[in-house]
Amino acid sequence: MSVKYEKITCKSVLGKFGVLRTRFWTSYSFDPYEKCELNCVYCNMCAKGYGESQNHSVPVNVKLDAPQALAGELAWLKRKGVLRMGVWSDPYQPAEKKFRITKQILEILEEHEFPFAIGTKSDLILRDLDLLSEASRKFHCVVALSFSTLDEKLGKLLEPNAPSPKRRLEVVRRLSEAGITTGIWLAPIFPYWTDSEEEIGRTVEAAIENGANFVLGAVYDNRNPILFKKFLEEHFTQFAQEYERMYAKDRPCHYPDDEFYLHGLAKKFISQCQKKGVERFLPHFSTRKQAWLFYVRNFSKFEGSPFVGLTQLLNYLSPSQEILQTVRIRLGNHGTSKAFLKAFGYFPH
Repeated sequence: MSVKYEKITCKSVLGKFGVLRTRFWTSYSFDPYEKCELNCVYCNMCAKGYGESQNHSVPVNVKLDAPQALAGELAWLKRKGVLRMGVWSDPYQPAEKKFRITKQILEILEEHEFPFAIGTKSDLILRDLDLLSEASRKFHCVVALSFSTLDEKLGKLLEPNAPSPKRRLEVVRRLSEAGITTGIWLAPIFPYWTDSEEEIGRTVEAAIENGANFVLGAVYDNRNPILFKKFLEEHFTQFAQEYERMYAKDRPCHYPDDEFYLHGLAKKFISQCQKKGVERFLPHFSTRKQAWLFYVRNFSKFEGSPFVGLTQLLNYLSPSQEILQTVRIRLGNHGTSKAFLKAFGYFPH
């Protein structure tokens, strides 16, 4: 695939940008690249040429001066917080092989012992295994590998330029063996074709077998409706009308309008995580109100309740996010702080 790279100026790295309006456990978020070469058909930052020639050009903006901007910001920053990379585009997409922006940023973060979290689909992250392991040992880093399915053929259809699901599981295992807190983003979960308890259970089980420390789950959010409708009509015609109905209204981040479905999916996700022995898990909601309604309506209905419902709810409350993040940063790997944070289900991502 022919790819064009454009260099752009980066004024700030430590931007306080909410991750899908909830900003779990992180103070800052940043993407070294704008747009993405992985070409996932469900993403509004990728797949710009779906249905056209496979040799279409995907322009990627490269923030070449980001490492210098970060160094300048850290020089005067008084309060640390977790920096999240990989919000809207993959920090380890193929452009990283050429420009190495992510690696330079990680080196600066390690120099300042500034905690960070990374979300990616790419096995290129293994290039920085030593750096990530050292950061995890000295202060804090966490990595989440994204999965939409374990099916190799379906994975290639949905994420044509991403490493296979099997390869991503190997990455989870390698990172975990190196002592890095590693988990998976089971996202997006597609209504009607990847949302069964069996499908969710298989992915969760595979993640745990490969050393995942936590599991996050989120339903598909329809950020590129025209593109995805075209994809459905070509490959999953039987679901096209159902998706039009489910995503008819413009909700925050384009999540389904069917609250009954969302709550049912969250129940399935939690049930499978508990059945597979996952200690740290979280179903994602697009708004705090949506999360509150779910946990209030289902309080004391899960294994380990009511405490499990309370700890899950704390993920959506800003004060608890800030307090637990501060404990982690200031007390580090001290045994007392680790036990305290584990009790409250703390895992920045």
